[in-house]
Amino acid sequence: MESSKKMLKTASFMAIATFLAKVCGMARDMLIAAFFGTGIEADAYMTATRLPTTLFDIVIGGVISAAFIPVFNSVLEKESKEEANSFANRFIGLVLMITGLIAIFGIVFSDALINFMAPDFGTEAHNLAAQLSSIMFPMIIFTGLAFSFVGILQSYGEYNIPAIMSLISNLVVILYFAVFGKRFGVYGLAFTMLAAWGIQVVIQIPSLVRFKFRFRPSLNVKDKNIRRAMMLALPMLISTWVQPLYTIVNTRIASGIYKGVSSLEYANRLYIVITGVFSFVVTNLIFPKMSRANVSGNEDKAKAMVVTSLKSIAIIILPIMAIFIVLAKPIIAVLYQHGGFVLEDTIRTGTALSCYSVGMIGMAFNEILSKSFFSMQNSKTPMINALISMAVNILIAYSLAAPLGISGLALATAAGSSVNALLNYICISKHYKTLFTKSDIINTFKIAASALIMAVVMLVCYRILVDHFELGLVGGIILGGISGVLGIICYVAGCLLLRVDILINLLKGEKNSE
Repeated sequence: MESSKKMLKTASFMAIATFLAKVCGMARDMLIAAFFGTGIEADAYMTATRLPTTLFDIVIGGVISAAFIPVFNSVLEKESKEEANSFANRFIGLVLMITGLIAIFGIVFSDALINFMAPDFGTEAHNLAAQLSSIMFPMIIFTGLAFSFVGILQSYGEYNIPAIMSLISNLVVILYFAVFGKRFGVYGLAFTMLAAWGIQVVIQIPSLVRFKFRFRPSLNVKDKNIRRAMMLALPMLISTWVQPLYTIVNTRIASGIYKGVSSLEYANRLYIVITGVFSFVVTNLIFPKMSRANVSGNEDKAKAMVVTSLKSIAIIILPIMAIFIVLAKPIIAVLYQHGGFVLEDTIRTGTALSCYSVGMIGMAFNEILSKSFFSMQNSKTPMINALISMAVNILIAYSLAAPLGISGLALATAAGSSVNALLNYICISKHYKTLFTKSDIINTFKIAASALIMAVVMLVCYRILVDHFELGLVGGIILGGISGVLGIICYVAGCLLLRVDILINLLKGEKNSE
């Protein structure tokens, strides 16, 4: 068992690596925005990128590591390392077959798929998106391999390499822009994205060799462990359809809104980036440990991990959520308002980002709660909750699209994420009899109250300053910087005055026990 010091070091490295990866991801998107703005090329590229990743997520993507890790750790715990590695190779063989078929299907039917994804595109945008998606569809194969390798490495306790692979792939795209700029247009960008995913596979190979894993994929669907993973995967797969379905619904509706697809996508990517820096680090770190705890019957330890993760996420995500709801426009102005991305784009994208951010805490909580169920090898409960949240999202999206445009679509996504998290929380609380104690609930309300005060202070400050500065790089830095700093000061002061236990213990240098 890892020591607390080693776990803290691992978590710190993962947080830093993930943060840097997300920063590079934002830099990549800033370059795309500067070169292509929100015009036809941007809309076509965003849709073409979304198509293979969304299809991958719907067919297999969300369950690769989630279905693999519990079974792999069970075999590792109860049988042997050799049998676990054999299972991994059989699992990878299945993944390669499925992803290969998806890639071929996507290339052959790219025209029809784009028509489904963005039915209101004009001819030029439609044709360009279909060509770009054909180029990028093979990245599904690399994605499947990369996720499978991540599951193996994390199960063996190696988190560093999986943490930096997104960083490296984003740097590849940034380097492409630095060397070639817009010389090869969106076609060059599409080929670069394909290469970046391939690199994510390659950089994991040395670590796999270090753990004496030999890559010898095979195919045996009758294998007991493969069948077990497949039985676990089906309901789990449906439960992971939440974000892909949101993407499909939003893209279909946004394709009929002026500059809707690219504006919505820029806002969504930034929203996912910020939420992912923290929630993905936590879940990637604790998921294999929760799986082992549940396999060994140590339910108390698994529950403690869930509670600690939720409390840690709350104290970080709630103030970030307040910042992005109130200061979305200056943030967008600083990050994207360059080159072809103009003030009109900033206002439209910033409004969508504010609406997305309403669901930030729901998305972060749901990432942890879903993985908690998966670690128990219970995929039916999150599946049912996901189906309900999908229905909520679709209903709200089609209701709000006409009056609110892309902002209505962003609100629908936020509502779906929040409903999903609430349902998962209720169900997991019933499983553990009680999840949060009275003290945990009181502290969570204290954090929320501090974040609310922070939001009010930022909003008042922003409204005072906005009449004196124009949205843009300099104006955005001044508006966002002053308002944000004052807000953070108020948040920390509120947490201290209300005696929020996590922050108090952190400042005292005390170690929180699980």
